Amino acid sequence: MGYANRVWDGLFGEEQEEVNALIGPSLGKSPTKAPKQPKVKRSSGVVAHFNDERGWGFINAGKSRLFFHISECPDYDSAIVPVGSRVTFETGEDKKGRECAVSIKVFE
Repeated sequence: MGYANRVWDGLFGEEQEEVNALIGPSLGKSPTKAPKQPKVKRSSGVVAHFNDERGWGFINAGKSRLFFHISECPDYDSAIVPVGSRVTFETGEDKKGRECAVSIKVFE
């Protein structure tokens, strides 16, 4: 019954390193804050033209006219975007580096 007065001294050397390797890094709070993600500016516009057969069209947004593809409308469940539909979008680049509309949300 002499265990009550005993204090565990822990492990030392290789034994402690082996235990630390099994535990892994701490999942506690990081001492540094994660960088804030910049807010993405969404623009609004109206669908001016849509080619039903090829799935692309143009959006009039103020003085500019931007190309878009139906694949950039992930939440839209139709393959045809009606002309005159109001949309919001982000500006991005296509494969050739030209400016186009991406992440489009359609409001009928």
